[in-house]
Amino acid sequence: MSTADRARSRVRLCRGITAGYLVLIGLAVLTPIRQEAIAFKRMAGVRLQSGLSHPAIDPVVLGDVVLNIMGFIPLTLLLSLGWPKVRPYAWAGVCLLLSAACEALQLIPVLNRRADLFNILENGSGAFLGAWISVQIRRLSAGQAIAPVPTAQPDAVRAHR
Repeated sequence: MSTADRARSRVRLCRGITAGYLVLIGLAVLTPIRQEAIAFKRMAGVRLQSGLSHPAIDPVVLGDVVLNIMGFIPLTLLLSLGWPKVRPYAWAGVCLLLSAACEALQLIPVLNRRADLFNILENGSGAFLGAWISVQIRRLSAGQAIAPVPTAQPDAVRAHR
């Protein structure tokens, strides 16, 4: 398999995973909040503060913040890898708009959810962190593909005396 074929396969794979990830985000946004979700946030917050005798932050709040940030890192990475012609920070902006749309949808009363401006900021932070990681991946990839380490053949280089 050639390098170009592997790149096309990676792009297709990232696009497929992105579609699934967006479905999961949609389900998370449109599903009424349940006790299991609160318990999951609490567990994440407790684990993050493990070892502290007096946690400084409510574990549910900490878990919610961290999960909001972590949720958008992979989305931005997948979008950047799946559509490499679009700049990663442009994808971060799209994710920020997606986050605002998700929060707006949570204003629907039957969902029994609460919209929060801070969630948009947390999701946006994760999106821009994912974009930064994507830029670093692209830089590493470009460096390996464009500038391989030159090697000299011993008989091709004159000895300097």
